[in-house]
Amino acid sequence: MSALAIAPTFLSDFTRLTPDVQLDTLAVMRACQAGDDPDLEAVAGAADPRVRVVSIAPDWTGVVVPDPDGEGRGEPGEDRPTDGTHYRLITVRPRDEALRFARGLRPEVLESPGAGAVDPTPTGPPELADALAAPFDQWQITLHPDQHRITEARFKGSAQITGGPGTGKTVIALHRAAHLAEHDAAARPGDPREAVLLTTYNRALALSLSERLDQLLPDPGVRARVRVATIDSLARSVVQSHSSVAPRMVGRDELAQRWRAVALADGLPFSGRFLVDEWEQVILAKGLELLPQYIRCERSGRVQHLAPEHRRQVWETVRRYVGAMRVEGLWSYPQLAAEAARVLGRGAPLFRHVVVDEAQDLHPSQWRMLRAAVPEGPDDLFVVGDPHQRVSDNRVSLASLGINVRGRGHRLRTSYRITQEILDWSMPILGRRAALGMDDNADTLAGYRSLLRGPAPVVRGCDDRAEELAALGDRVRAWLEAGVEPAEIAVAGRNHWVVRGIAKELEARGIPTAPLEDGGDAAAVRVGTMHRLKGQEFRCVALVGVSDHLLPPKAAIEAADGDQVALEQAFQQERTLLFVASTRARDALYVSHVGRASRLITDNW
Repeated sequence: MSALAIAPTFLSDFTRLTPDVQLDTLAVMRACQAGDDPDLEAVAGAADPRVRVVSIAPDWTGVVVPDPDGEGRGEPGEDRPTDGTHYRLITVRPRDEALRFARGLRPEVLESPGAGAVDPTPTGPPELADALAAPFDQWQITLHPDQHRITEARFKGSAQITGGPGTGKTVIALHRAAHLAEHDAAARPGDPREAVLLTTYNRALALSLSERLDQLLPDPGVRARVRVATIDSLARSVVQSHSSVAPRMVGRDELAQRWRAVALADGLPFSGRFLVDEWEQVILAKGLELLPQYIRCERSGRVQHLAPEHRRQVWETVRRYVGAMRVEGLWSYPQLAAEAARVLGRGAPLFRHVVVDEAQDLHPSQWRMLRAAVPEGPDDLFVVGDPHQRVSDNRVSLASLGINVRGRGHRLRTSYRITQEILDWSMPILGRRAALGMDDNADTLAGYRSLLRGPAPVVRGCDDRAEELAALGDRVRAWLEAGVEPAEIAVAGRNHWVVRGIAKELEARGIPTAPLEDGGDAAAVRVGTMHRLKGQEFRCVALVGVSDHLLPPKAAIEAADGDQVALEQAFQQERTLLFVASTRARDALYVSHVGRASRLITDNW
């Protein structure tokens, strides 16, 4: 048996190395196979003293860990390292980076599935030690000690908190809503109405926030002062309260297909996707009601130029198509929010305080609705989000919508809810673009780092779908055997076809599953699409079907109708979606694909 083997997880890492470093790596491995003892170097300050590094090239270093299959099994006279232990090579990196990685590494959690059940809980600073050891439902409401001052501060107006994944934005929003409710109860004991709105982008996150708020506010009277609702359900309730007919909603993709067919029949030179985007991202976003306003407006973010005569044609076409929607009783979500804003503008505000989570994905018309839902004044709007996690086309300038956060913004640059290893793997997926913040300034992740260390993400390439599902089952079983609760594990795919296969495989192995959007305490692994992961948090996450023929999906490319701007936006949205899904794991991330891995990953290797 060789003294130095290659870990299965290293194969994907190897493909990212330059050809010359690959050759140097192979030379070291061949030397070991020929009987030469590898020159292993101990790592000062390593979390596990068994970790070693080995020189690969002058500026490149390999990180090795004990091989559970080879340790102590050598025959007499067999060549082995001087300390009598067999090792696995798990990664090759520039020397300084390799040493940092090695210091925080816990090699036992990198063993292959079935080799041993080891708790994957990451290591962290002393102030988080108790929280990491606590049950996960308690961790989900744990606020970093340094962040209490943000949640309890008194602001003269609206405030904005931004930060990358794992910086605790959602927990801050949760604690802020609880603080405002407690303050309101103390200040107005005789007025028990809902005073605080805690709103977010999707139903799964709203349900999760509501459950966690129940933990933070055990007093029913105080808890009743907070309404937790999605932005769309709020718009629907406002409009429906002033109408005898419930709105019938139509999604953006369905609307684009409808308008595409009509545009083709009318012989128009515009695609259905272009018309929907122009309506939602320009006309509705800017609140334009007259043709002259549309002709004069700056079409921010819309690269395709439109001459005045073309704008007249687009305006008349959109007006006709929207009129047809009204006849059918159909509404788009931004359109419904715009109507809710008008309704609220004619009456009294609904709340005294509004807390907004996942703010980066709200449409301008939804912001107008929120602005109308709360009177302008101290602590009116508390906005939490990350432009780098935007999965929609929405671009917002809060100041232009009457929400002034100047001088009341705070950027979080320290993550404490996911490991540095997961960040290092996930961040290149975004590409090199800077994100436009909601304050009109470019937002970067410069200086962004994590306080937690854990295992490197595992990327598993498979020959076929049966092998991929079998490997997934092994991985989930290993997590369960390590003591991870089923509800602390999430498995996601890009589409419902992949998700159905995941659920069938796990159920066939006797592992109960539940939809990602389900709340409650059901002892089941959560399964769903990547979109359903948005805003949620788990100990372990597996992403299945991250293959080039599935991600980006063919439908997203075809929906662009050949529009280069729409195509670029579609690719960036898929990058962001994969980035968001990858950063939902606190402890461990597993990614699998059949055949060639998605270009969204390989383009950055």
